[in-house]
Amino acid sequence: MIHPILNASTDITNVTADSIQPNAIDLRLEKVFVFTSDDIDTDIDPFILDEDKKTHRKQAEIGPHRDGYFHLQPGYYVIQYRNEIKVAEGEAGWVISRSTLIRNGVYLLTGLYDSGYSGKMMGGLHVTSGDFLVKPGTRIGQYLCFNATSAHLYDGDYQERKS
Repeated sequence: MIHPILNASTDITNVTADSIQPNAIDLRLEKVFVFTSDDIDTDIDPFILDEDKKTHRKQAEIGPHRDGYFHLQPGYYVIQYRNEIKVAEGEAGWVISRSTLIRNGVYLLTGLYDSGYSGKMMGGLHVTSGDFLVKPGTRIGQYLCFNATSAHLYDGDYQERKS
């Protein structure tokens, strides 16, 4: 593992001094989304995946309550961090939950940030044990970075495209 700021070539936006931890970078919550459907008979659209196509569920952004907190009941949410990333060639990383969340039954879920990925940092948030109130801008995850040998650079569906 390498430190994302001190020893890595990966570029992460919106890193403040209080976000730099001994081995990682704290990531701050920006947006929260829930799954939805346009079909009044279905609460959530199906997710379809095979080797030829991928049909994502529809998502709707939810805003903070008038008290400034997102009020999240037990369930699954898609989140976006305030940070964007450009993962350098020869590096990769992932996001883990801050221990405070884990101790309270809230978990971040993430995939690998491959070498060459550039764009928004997003993930899943699973609230398991009672309501979770969290303000936008709160540190909830930590990005870990490591050296990686890459067969090629990322060029998938989530890649930021320059027009």
